[in-house]
Amino acid sequence: MMGKAFDRIAPHYDRWIGKLMSGRLDRMAEILSCSSEEVILDLGGGTGLFSRRIANRCKAVHLLDESLRMIEQVPPGKIHTRLGDATETGYPDRYFDAVVLSDVFHHVREQDLLLGEITRLLKPKGRLLVNEIDLDKFWGRAVAWGENLFFSRISPTGFRAFSELLEKRGFSLLEKARDSWSFIGLWRFRGDSPGLLLVPQAELPEDIDRFQVQGNQGHQQMVQEIRRLVTRCILVPKGDRKGGFDSLFADLLGDSRRAFG
Repeated sequence: MMGKAFDRIAPHYDRWIGKLMSGRLDRMAEILSCSSEEVILDLGGGTGLFSRRIANRCKAVHLLDESLRMIEQVPPGKIHTRLGDATETGYPDRYFDAVVLSDVFHHVREQDLLLGEITRLLKPKGRLLVNEIDLDKFWGRAVAWGENLFFSRISPTGFRAFSELLEKRGFSLLEKARDSWSFIGLWRFRGDSPGLLLVPQAELPEDIDRFQVQGNQGHQQMVQEIRRLVTRCILVPKGDRKGGFDSLFADLLGDSRRAFG
């Protein structure tokens, strides 16, 4: 992610972005419509521009960002801040009623890991609120080009492609708002949806280590990395926990062997 770049602009962020995005952030809070019983995570929440809008409406608001300078701008009070990596947050499984990604996704290079972490964190039927550049729009592509000059190597997406990506991970679109360059979307996570089952680490097969391969150290490290990623949170066919996991892991292992030799 882009912690160092945001460290540089942190002292000025609220003055510049806060005014520019004020109406948009209000609209996001309206769409999320959190209740007094809900716990919310503002992932990559920066200085807390969005978190401040919902802090008095929810049971608790947590904000994680990798830029310490940005977090230092968060007003003291009801927002619980944490310095960390959005792809490996350290929060408990199924802890949040909603996760917010506001102007974050295109800054993350390991986007699959980010979405995997979100599915681990969300309760079944939890919500994901996203504010993003829209590459489907001409001005969205122009904004992406401008950001790429400042931050370098951003990875924006379009609303249609992003929706398809979330659909494959068990999300259903609830509400959307699009303009000439961006989109706001609210999705619900179908953690208990028919045909899919969210399997936390504790429920994985005890004999997972049988997939360890004999060979050089590079192969061993490769298998350990796959094991770490897969065991964090996976979706497998319902009614076939062990078989579904075995098949998924074997496919990943086979692809990696072919890729790394």
